Amino acid sequence: MSPSRKRKFELVLPRVEALAALAALTAPAAGGSLAVGEETVSLEDFSSLKIAVKNLGASTLLKVSVKYPAQGLAALPLPADIDAEAAPRETGAPAPETVDEGGKPRYKGLKKRMKHFFKAIVTSLRAGLAPDADVLAAFIADSRLMTSYPGKGDAFYPAYDAEVDRLEAAAQSGDLEAMTASVAALDRMKKECHSRHA
Repeated sequence: MSPSRKRKFELVLPRVEALAALAALTAPAAGGSLAVGEETVSLEDFSSLKIAVKNLGASTLLKVSVKYPAQGLAALPLPADIDAEAAPRETGAPAPETVDEGGKPRYKGLKKRMKHFFKAIVTSLRAGLAPDADVLAAFIADSRLMTSYPGKGDAFYPAYDAEVDRLEAAAQSGDLEAMTASVAALDRMKKECHSRHA
């Protein structure tokens, strides 16, 4: 699992001030931030936000925890984590091609092939190298094909397709940092989709 960045805050207030402090804390949220005491905390790209209010008698404890996705190489999955996602363990080679009655590759075979390419891409980026152009092109083509299968996470498809477009643009410009960010975003999307559609 990729590490995330966290920010935590705790405020102890007189109980009579707690609700006003909570309102002041969340008032700027629509604009993309929180006001924790004298500090402004950005909500841009946050992955989770927890606000807890605990009554302590005459006092109140206000806790705020904001998590952000990891960035750079820390955001990429480890190749061993990619292998561990499948059961039973695979050999690492793409699955033999099988076609369904509509002429498309079978979804399961397509996903195994994508996993193989994704691992190669992650391994290259972790080594500070641009992924092999053919591997990247195959992954992008398979990603676009995958999002044409109905009932496999359709709600995630538009965001996934947009991120695949960003990955392709980053690859065309040779921007390793942007490629790394896109691959990390695709990994997060995949995990979220699989948690709902596995």
